[in-house]
Amino acid sequence: MWTTVTSDMKQPADYQFRRVTIDLGRGDIHQENVSCQELEDFLGGIGRSFKLLGAYEVTDAFAPSSPLIMNLGIFSGTEMMTGLRTFFSAYSPLKVAQNGRPLAMWSTASGDFGTRLLSAGIDEVIFLGRAERPVYLLIHKDGDTLRLSLEDARDLLGQTTHEKIVCLTDRHPGSHVAALGPAGEHWQQNAYAAIACSTGNEIETRECKPRFAGRGGMGSIMGSKQLLAIVAQAPIPKRAKLSPALLAANKEISRGEGSRNYRDPKKGNGAGGTWRNVAGLHPVGALPEMNFWPQGNDRPSSLYRAALEEPYVIKDESCFQCGIACHKNIYEVKEENGRRKAGKFFTKFDYEPLDLLTINLGIYDQQEALEIVELVDQLGFDSISLGVTLGYVMDYNRQHPQQQILEGVTFGDFAGACRLIKAAAAGQLPELGQGVKRLAESLGETSYAMHCKGLELPAYLPETNPGYPFALAGGHMSMRTFLFLVFEGKTDLDYWVDAIVNRGVYYTRDDLIGLCKFAGTPDRVITPALRELYGIEVSSEEMQHATQRTYLRGLLLERRQGTTLDDYVLPARTYEHNPHVQLPHFITPEFWHTLRERVFQEFDAQIERYGLHAVT
Repeated sequence: MWTTVTSDMKQPADYQFRRVTIDLGRGDIHQENVSCQELEDFLGGIGRSFKLLGAYEVTDAFAPSSPLIMNLGIFSGTEMMTGLRTFFSAYSPLKVAQNGRPLAMWSTASGDFGTRLLSAGIDEVIFLGRAERPVYLLIHKDGDTLRLSLEDARDLLGQTTHEKIVCLTDRHPGSHVAALGPAGEHWQQNAYAAIACSTGNEIETRECKPRFAGRGGMGSIMGSKQLLAIVAQAPIPKRAKLSPALLAANKEISRGEGSRNYRDPKKGNGAGGTWRNVAGLHPVGALPEMNFWPQGNDRPSSLYRAALEEPYVIKDESCFQCGIACHKNIYEVKEENGRRKAGKFFTKFDYEPLDLLTINLGIYDQQEALEIVELVDQLGFDSISLGVTLGYVMDYNRQHPQQQILEGVTFGDFAGACRLIKAAAAGQLPELGQGVKRLAESLGETSYAMHCKGLELPAYLPETNPGYPFALAGGHMSMRTFLFLVFEGKTDLDYWVDAIVNRGVYYTRDDLIGLCKFAGTPDRVITPALRELYGIEVSSEEMQHATQRTYLRGLLLERRQGTTLDDYVLPARTYEHNPHVQLPHFITPEFWHTLRERVFQEFDAQIERYGLHAVT
């Protein structure tokens, strides 16, 4: 992003960004400088992606003409702490309307890849077509010379996410990588493959520590284009002394209230990261267990963080230049001179993979938990979609002992789950790899299939969150309502209409600007940082309007694809009362239908006020 305007204060239209369009089938690579037309273009991320996706008619997510967009937010790659996110947007092979048409979606990853991409001078890449053979994109900048080329990737076939990253960073020193695992290579059979983005810690230690753009099958789209990896090789410019606004922003991010829940207890009164949710939700019966049906016993306590402190070494480690250090990496204990040190690396625990690949499958053994989470990372699946689909399989087999599916795997069967995961990654189990919606519909038993519009639910009970169906990209990353009942306890309609339409949607602000959601960065430090970095004054109100317009464009894209009210539904099990859940059970069919009507009335009024039009 740059400008030729020299005045101290500027407008978004004064800025340009570099877009690269690649036709993989023809091998054509076209660069252009694009002028920003409005605030969303300047802020970037999904603010631009949803406008771009409206230009494409897509009935098949895997058609060569279907686009995959990779771009950055305005803070991605900058000195603003947690400004590391790279966005991948497309029409999802997993998130679909009832008519079968794919719906617009995005996923994002932190790590160091986005920083290198910005260092190369690229803000956005649009991938079209399908390569004739497996390739990777090499983005190489040396001085003022920028070269982009498609390189033969056949030697990478079959490698895990981590193996591809190590291989390519060895081949191209000073680079960072976005790569697929075997799941993405077998895209025809797997609709929820992830994209792994390398971290400095991973490359330095040569241990599997990438960050993942997992949701919605962006890795499957990338695989369908025969694009196995993207390599960004560019030196990071020497950083100048931080300006006062950036210093203040970074101090707020690293030690402020917004990031407290994600910091370690030893760092500024931190609450311990997303892992804390296991110990937080389990006592009130709100922890998904055995396909989102809490059992009311103490078995999940074996996977509380406190339970792993003694048998393992747990280290909080960070992305590039981030003071939050939310990674909870787990190591074997190594004794040296009577002191505990980190030995062999096992895996990284975040709440979603930990719960959905273990407790939600009836697996409580600590070592088995480490192994299954690492297996899924290496193979390149979205752990949420995989864990939810496996949970459904186990639940179905429990209820149908005489007509079991997929080897009859049941709750607690760690070995069986691992066999299925490996087979799916190899393209041998499309019934598992196509997600819970398609599997449940094929079996005629959909009430306990935990998804909305085909996108599997994250690890929060649907009976606690009526905002799920309105989320554009997953209920915990694009709709803030997933913990409101736990923290605020409100059950009235007025509360939930406001929670969804206003507070819930604004959670996607960071998906425009490129900051990590774990930072919880308040607008009051973002505005001065934009002023100092870019000379642009953006008020909190203007930021909110840009975020709201972006959400509404996404909603209009869904409608263009043919969604109706019947697409915006909760799993039928939501209406069943589980006596082990110690929270109000307030979502009845009547409540839901009234809520949905009022939410869409509000969104329709906003569409009219903003002057937005249905995409044609």
